Amino acid sequence: MTGRRRDSRSHASLSSLDFPLHIPSVDIPERVHDDEHMALWQIRGSTLVQCGESAVEITEGEVIWLPAGTRHALEVRANSVLFPLSISVDEIATVLTGITVVSIRNDEKIYFLALHQSQSTIIRPSANIQRQVLSILERRVLASDDLPLPTSPGAAAVAGALLFNPGDDRRILDWALEVRTSGRSLERAFVAETGLTFGQWRTRSRMHAAARLLRAGSSVVSVSQRVGYEDPSSFARAFRDFHGMSPTEYVAPDRET
Repeated sequence: MTGRRRDSRSHASLSSLDFPLHIPSVDIPERVHDDEHMALWQIRGSTLVQCGESAVEITEGEVIWLPAGTRHALEVRANSVLFPLSISVDEIATVLTGITVVSIRNDEKIYFLALHQSQSTIIRPSANIQRQVLSILERRVLASDDLPLPTSPGAAAVAGALLFNPGDDRRILDWALEVRTSGRSLERAFVAETGLTFGQWRTRSRMHAAARLLRAGSSVVSVSQRVGYEDPSSFARAFRDFHGMSPTEYVAPDRET
């Protein structure tokens, strides 16, 4: 009995110790992903990303964007955690054509966690998380061009959300519930403050975003998905109606230069 009591005290003493976390460093040899872009999110610590002759160090809270075809090697430092996120080139378009480092805010981290969850587990929300993550990374690149913006709080909030994610396909009644107003009041605000109906404004927002994505070299199919058209033919018709030419014609001069 005495021996058992000593063992019990010994275990209790060990369990009370606070062992420091130790995660060894990890070196990832050079690799390349031709069919997908990579977004490497530094959760903790730091990582040295070697891209050819260039080296970039990312630290906690930063994401480095590596376009498809970028050869890279990684040195994930000790006690660091890095989440690799992939986005298929064929599934969704982006204007991010070069290596880019972005600092993300605390309130934006949930989108990156949701994307990691959808890629690493069987939990896969029906919403297009890739679009939302790209919108966060691109917010400094995409602009509203000459798109008039509503000024009343509810309509302005809806417009901001659609500029952030032009592919969001919620109806005006859904948006009205979000901003606690009626569909009729929201429609009136768009017409009075922008001269466009909600549908016209959203189409213009999508077409501006589509033009930028096409100029960045994205395919018609991936652009159509990004701006909310499941059918590329429907997107092509909408693009022609707005810009006066097909998506292929729109980028033809860029392809020749």
